[in-house]
Amino acid sequence: MNKNAWAAVSGIIFESYNNILYGFFAVILAPVFFPPNDFISPISASFVAFAAGYLARPIGGIALGFVGDRLGRKRALLLSSLLATVPSFVIGVLPSYEAIGMLAPILLISCRLFQGMATGADYTGSMIYIAEQNNINKNFVTSILVAMGFFGASLGMIVSLLLSFIAAPSWGWRFSFILGAVVGIMICIMRLRMEESYSYVQTKALNQIEKNPILSAFKSDKKQLVASCILGGTNLVPIYLATVYMNVHLKDLFESSLYAILVDNLAVFTIGGILVLSSSRLISKFGDVKVMTASMFWFIFLAIPVYSWAFSHFSVASLVFVQLFLIVADSFQISALATFLPKLFPSSRRYSGLGFSYALGQAILGGTTPLIASMLVEKTGQPASPSYLLVAAAVLYLGAITVVKRNLSTVSSVQEFP
Repeated sequence: MNKNAWAAVSGIIFESYNNILYGFFAVILAPVFFPPNDFISPISASFVAFAAGYLARPIGGIALGFVGDRLGRKRALLLSSLLATVPSFVIGVLPSYEAIGMLAPILLISCRLFQGMATGADYTGSMIYIAEQNNINKNFVTSILVAMGFFGASLGMIVSLLLSFIAAPSWGWRFSFILGAVVGIMICIMRLRMEESYSYVQTKALNQIEKNPILSAFKSDKKQLVASCILGGTNLVPIYLATVYMNVHLKDLFESSLYAILVDNLAVFTIGGILVLSSSRLISKFGDVKVMTASMFWFIFLAIPVYSWAFSHFSVASLVFVQLFLIVADSFQISALATFLPKLFPSSRRYSGLGFSYALGQAILGGTTPLIASMLVEKTGQPASPSYLLVAAAVLYLGAITVVKRNLSTVSSVQEFP
């Protein structure tokens, strides 16, 4: 990997670190920033703040997508990492509800909104940048890109664990967010020095830069936009069921300590990162579509039986088994998806089309997964009911790639991948 590729993938560490950090601390932050009331519990309110970051991502996808298609991939990636740094610092120093009242949850949700806007197109932008590079093993580098997301989350877990040992759990988490801001500054410096992508340079040289790339995508790439939206949301369901939502069980039902939950999450993300790194050969041999399809069949046929068994033999061991079940197939599908998505749009509107549609899917389903799962359990009274959400997501995922792959050869003919 060259310095340009490292600069692109490094931002994923930052994004995943911040996002999973809040997801992990959602249960802890609930009583700090949200008052108890009859309408919504503090934990559910904290999950709403978690989802708020995703709800703002389509706006970031449009804005940063415009920058990426019009002014270059480098500028868009630099801007996204720069804007994501400030909210991380603010969350770290934000006073509690007891100190400033309702201003506390308002500011916290605002930080999540700005953070979501800033990172709305960072992951897809990095995927695009790698796909448009020359003289690199794209399947391998893309697997590193995806693995950085898992390892970034692992980094968040390690930092949280260390700080929890040396500081009180009630306020030690603040240092984790402040450290995230420091990491963000370092990534900004790396991206400031990166070169522009090959395909963007070629598109600009051929005078094919579009005045309104997102509008062009809506006119010419309707199927691709819908498919990317579905894939953007459904691909996140397994990982958030395995971590953010599972933390509720580990804390509330088993009264697990903070350290136990941290170690559990660290193991999940580390295993996921290792599996992702091993996926490049599988994708090179069988192709991204076949790997994604096999992963979805894994969920469709096994999710309900696995969940039913786990919650009928309710124990820490059974919950860990569910986490392993989720992370195995999820690791392979998410790596394959990262090589698949940039093929959907031509270079002139790739950043806008993919950035907006993928982020929209994240907003609709990805970030709301913990909230939907908790509501399913509350309404049905069945602890295993999140498995229905997983199966439904897998069916939607399969439908999206089935529709798009019929047109993929036509779409790919207008690509300008080096």
